[in-house]
This record gives sequence, C-alpha cells and structure tokens, in this order.
Amino acid sequence: MTIPRQPLRDEIHRRVLESIHRGDPPPGNRVRDTDLAAWLGVSRTPVREALLRLAREGVLEADMGRGFRVPRLDPAEIGETGQILGALEALALELTPDVSPASLESLEQIDRKLEHTRGDVVRCADLEDEWHRTLLDGCPNRRLLDLIAGQRRLLRRYLSAYLRDSSRIALSTLPHQKIIEALRREDRPAALRVFTQQWRRGIEELQAWARARPPA
Repeated sequence: MTIPRQPLRDEIHRRVLESIHRGDPPPGNRVRDTDLAAWLGVSRTPVREALLRLAREGVLEADMGRGFRVPRLDPAEIGETGQILGALEALALELTPDVSPASLESLEQIDRKLEHTRGDVVRCADLEDEWHRTLLDGCPNRRLLDLIAGQRRLLRRYLSAYLRDSSRIALSTLPHQKIIEALRREDRPAALRVFTQQWRRGIEELQAWARARPPA
C-alpha cells in the first residue's frame, strides 16, 4: 500500500487517525512505527513525526523509550473533555453572527446524509464533525475554532468506540433539527438551550456506556 508523497506527514497523520477511530489498534494497544511504515510504504521518520503529533494532540500516549500506545477509554476524560468542548462550542455559537439560509440548508443536507448512513462508524463520525464545523464556521474567533477542533479529536475516539460497541447504526438528527428550527426563527437563546442540553445528555450517555463496558 502506498500513499501520496505530499504532504506526507499530514497524510500519514490522517490515515493513522482514521485507523484508530476504526478501533485498529484497540485502546490499550501499542502502535509500532515499523508496522505502520510497512503498511503505508514509507520510511519510519515521517511516521514517527505523525505519531508524535498525535501524542501532542492527546490521541496517543508516548512512553519514554517504549513507543506509543492508544490510551485506554476513561469515563473521567469523557466528562472533562465533553464539559470543555460543550462550553467552547456554545461560546462559538454565541459569537457567530446570524446563520445564513445557505448554511442552514447545508446543515439539513448533512443531516439527510446522516439519516442514510447505516453501520459506517467513520462516516457517521465524519458527518457529525462536519455538522458542527458548518454550524460554527461563521464564528469570527478562529483561535476558538482551533481549540474546538483539538478537543473534538479527543472526544471522537469515544464516539467511534461507542458506535461500534453499542451496534448503533446511525446517529439521531432530531436535536440538530431542533437547533436548525430555532435558528430559522432567529431564536438564538432557544438554539443555545437545545445545543447545551444535547451536549450534556450526549456526554452522560457516553460516560454511562464507558463505565458499563469491560476495561479496555
């Protein structure tokens, strides 16, 4: 298997991240740069650079002298990350000027794709991320959006594992629709209220699942 040479580190980062979200390797297992280099058809140097970047982002753990490991699933991390991300996204929505009709239509199109995505965990998670990016794209604080992107990468592995373990075939779009309806009415407080409530419920559901599952 070979991959495009430019930009190599970014492409390796993307491929490895996708693999982790698919559960390969599963939480608690080591990630070996030699194995990845052979799989991707590249040298170990750009692979190690990509793994170091993933470690800085919190997706991997770096053991001094022992390589890298996919972190075990931790209900406390779900709660802490979800609390941070929910607050950051709510702030970004508050700062976003009125969402345009074109953006609202894009949100509805993403929801239609979500409704017709069955059994593809990565695709579901991709569309969920895209929905949130589209909703908040008009936020003028780009540094805030960068912080949100980093926290979403951390939380995504939990969402992906939850979808795999719970045999969920799709994500519900009902909360999305309620937010869109409130924004169409130009009722920003109602949109923020639904948004915040859904974040809290989603995190509680993820934590309950993580506590009930066998240790990873």
